[in-house]
Amino acid sequence: MNKHIKTSISIALAAGFVAFLFGGWAIVVAGGIAGLGLGYYLFGQSKAQKWQDSIKEALLPTLITAVILLALSIFQNYYVAAAIGKKPIPFNTMLQANATGIGGLIFFSFALTLMHILPLRWQRIAQIVLLTFVVISFPFIDKFTGLRWTAQVIFALIFTILALGLNIVVGFAGLLDLGYAAFFAIGAYTTGILSSPQHGIFLNFWLVIWIAAGVAGIFGLILGAPTLPLRGDYLAIVTLGFGEIVPVLFKNLIKVTIQEPFTCWILPLFRIQTSCITFMQDVDLTAGEKGISPIGRPILPIIGEFQSNNPIPWYFLIIAIILLSVFLIQRLRDSRMGRAWMAIREDELAASQMGIDPVRTKLLAFAMGATFSGFAGAFYGAYVRGIFPSVFDFSVSIIVLCMVILGGLGNINGVIVGGMVIMSADRLFLPALKDFLAGLLKATILPALSSNPTLRAAVEQNANPILYRFLLFGLTLVIMMAVRPEGLIPSAQRKAELRSDEEIAADQAAAEAQA
Repeated sequence: MNKHIKTSISIALAAGFVAFLFGGWAIVVAGGIAGLGLGYYLFGQSKAQKWQDSIKEALLPTLITAVILLALSIFQNYYVAAAIGKKPIPFNTMLQANATGIGGLIFFSFALTLMHILPLRWQRIAQIVLLTFVVISFPFIDKFTGLRWTAQVIFALIFTILALGLNIVVGFAGLLDLGYAAFFAIGAYTTGILSSPQHGIFLNFWLVIWIAAGVAGIFGLILGAPTLPLRGDYLAIVTLGFGEIVPVLFKNLIKVTIQEPFTCWILPLFRIQTSCITFMQDVDLTAGEKGISPIGRPILPIIGEFQSNNPIPWYFLIIAIILLSVFLIQRLRDSRMGRAWMAIREDELAASQMGIDPVRTKLLAFAMGATFSGFAGAFYGAYVRGIFPSVFDFSVSIIVLCMVILGGLGNINGVIVGGMVIMSADRLFLPALKDFLAGLLKATILPALSSNPTLRAAVEQNANPILYRFLLFGLTLVIMMAVRPEGLIPSAQRKAELRSDEEIAADQAAAEAQA
């Protein structure tokens, strides 16, 4: 079978799963995703020199993808919806949704394929324009279709910023950090303390977000200092300990007293009586398990204060933060410091012999990674309008590390893709799959178990994929390490490190044989 046809079937089944799981207008987003994926693949594989040849090359794969996607959507609406206890959408609505989704599939597939014939400079410009169109139009399409995915995508983008920051530490500098959630907590609590009515401080969000990033960066230096002599597993253990300490510390900052040490501690040792200068006496900074709530939110002249029931301003704000983060990280990667990080990652001893200061290099890696985590923490605190210590447990650090590994160590684009894949699965697909299975069981298996309440309750409670989220993440990582250890979109250096020349040559030969 032709390689293009195999790929089109795989993309159609993946997009069809989205339409199959959510139903209704979800085919609009599924069609757009399928078109982008197929078009990106054909763009990389196309050897056509004329636009007519590009269209001919894309015609059959696009047609196959469209037919499979349309068939799955119709099957879901008329057969699956009834099986899970839902009403099928009306024919006119289904016709509009499928026409829009298939139209988006065709448009994106042909648009990306035709970009291949453009000069290299114009190819990049066209890709940026198309990506900008997709990013800007998504929340409005989501609002029109009523899918309400934007709020969950915002959470995915918050964790993507965390992954971009951790990529500096793990991907660029090669320092395994298992306590990265601590900086996330520091940024969030800094925002809560400086902008919550609970403390009587009302600093503007646009100032607080920079303060939170700076405070997190300072704590990155503090963490980096004792870890300088450590490598590998020992470094991971120390950062793990730091990540466990910070949430416990914030949980117990409920009676904070700060005194001037000279007048309160040192002079009394010499029996010199003087008045003790107290800056803070029994102040509740974090409210323990109750957390800090509410927290100040961004305000813009035309939009006003950002609200929970309108995720669109939040969406564009997090997109702006990601663009700023990507720009800064790219500049850091291409700078002398970025090259020093990569040299430390490859061989710290050889790098130090070449004049690179390992102390300064490692400290800056921890500080810069923590700074971007502070950005994410500040946005998260304002978005959810509440900070609770249970949110920043060890699992956050593991999930963010999984994003970096899945996407591709050291590759900015790969980390973004890995972050969106994992968090979309966690925030969108697992809850949807839970509802799907619950409806299916309620309409099929559970009525047959009515005579056995114990078995019925056991089946109903355990048929919840959210309970097995870490099992699914673990299986994903195991499969990735066995099949593609360098990640989905690896950097050239990491791919060369993790794959031998014989494997790379074999992959290239197989690709040429199937083309």
